[in-house]
Amino acid sequence: MTTSSTTGVKKTTKARKTSVVPQEAASVTKPVSSSVKNLKVYEDAFIDLLRSINTAKEEFIALQREIDEVRESWDKEQKNHELAIIERNQQEEIARKRESETYTYETALARKKAEDEFLEKKAKWERELDERKEVIAKEKEELEFLRKEVDGFEEEKEEAVKEASLKLQKELTDRFLTEKKLREQEVKSEQELLALKITNLTSESSRQANEIALLKKSLENATMQLKDVAVKVIESSNPPAKLSSMPEG
Repeated sequence: MTTSSTTGVKKTTKARKTSVVPQEAASVTKPVSSSVKNLKVYEDAFIDLLRSINTAKEEFIALQREIDEVRESWDKEQKNHELAIIERNQQEEIARKRESETYTYETALARKKAEDEFLEKKAKWERELDERKEVIAKEKEELEFLRKEVDGFEEEKEEAVKEASLKLQKELTDRFLTEKKLREQEVKSEQELLALKITNLTSESSRQANEIALLKKSLENATMQLKDVAVKVIESSNPPAKLSSMPEG
């Protein structure tokens, strides 16, 4: 484009020179020379402007390429980070499920063990009670026999039997209630311990969820800062427009 413009100017100047009458050559030479100089100045300025535009364009393309590479690297790193978070969440979910299954199994096992022990002790207590009843029944028979023999001690005998029966019943009842209370306390302690483990796991899960949210927020802030820096670099690399300030030829 520059070469064709220069050639056109030179041809026009030559044509003007050849068309001038010899006697008027002296009066025409000065204006034509001044016009050629002005055109040369404009041509040089235009060439410098084109060179600056091409240089700025190359710098802009290089910067755009660098920004694309940084963005691609950042996107790759972000995807890897998200994949790592997803994998960690999956592992934590598996761990929570295992803990929950373990808690359910241990709770059921403890309940079954407590029920079995209670039923075993209950059966033992019932056997002991039946044996005691048999003993009492025998003693009662003996007392009835003695009552018949000794009519004068009837009231004392009845009171002794009643007192022995009540004492035995109270002893067995107290023993049963004491052992039942101890076993209930043991079961309650085991349940509280398992509930505490679940609470700790829930707290840890909440803490990790908050940490993930903070990491995502930091990532978004870093992305915004990178975009602002890229925009500022692009704006600072654009040259000021000069064509509007050039005088017309």
